[in-house]
Amino acid sequence: MGFLDFLFGKPRQDRSAAPALVSRSTQSLPARQPGVLGIRVGDVVTYDATDFVVRNRYVYENHGFKWYAYHLVDTISGRKLWIDAEDDDELEVAVNQPINLSLSLPVPQQLQHAGRTYYLDEHGYARVLIESSDSPPRYTEVEFWDFCDDSETHFLGVERWGNELEVSTGKTIGDYELNILSVGGGN
Repeated sequence: MGFLDFLFGKPRQDRSAAPALVSRSTQSLPARQPGVLGIRVGDVVTYDATDFVVRNRYVYENHGFKWYAYHLVDTISGRKLWIDAEDDDELEVAVNQPINLSLSLPVPQQLQHAGRTYYLDEHGYARVLIESSDSPPRYTEVEFWDFCDDSETHFLGVERWGNELEVSTGKTIGDYELNILSVGGGN
């Protein structure tokens, strides 16, 4: 009798008679990072008493630094929003919604929207991995401009995807304001 057999007993010869405690399909699931940075396509995120399904996950990378954006959809009302997350010495989380703000290049250093003045905080380029519920993962590049107001709690983001400018506005939230149900696949 070996040492492990002594500790745990001899393995059963007829394993088919014993009920499986862990299904074979879950034995190979990839390790998941806990919390907001570990959200995957297909997960359910509850925010502001609404359940959203994660349709897309964007992983941005710029000079070795990564941040994440999650496209969420309420399957009942159709409401869409974005959750942005990054760990830059501490976890920062924001909720964003697309807005219609007419812009052209070059993007100015200061923008006005809904009675707020936003000031350019950062401009750059990033490589982006896009994971989607309806297409295979793909890489692309984006040019971005990040703006914030004087309080640094409200943000405005501009992204140039090809020739199209997309604008969103949002605010910081605590990660505790999100409830994450990890049901997605292994993307």
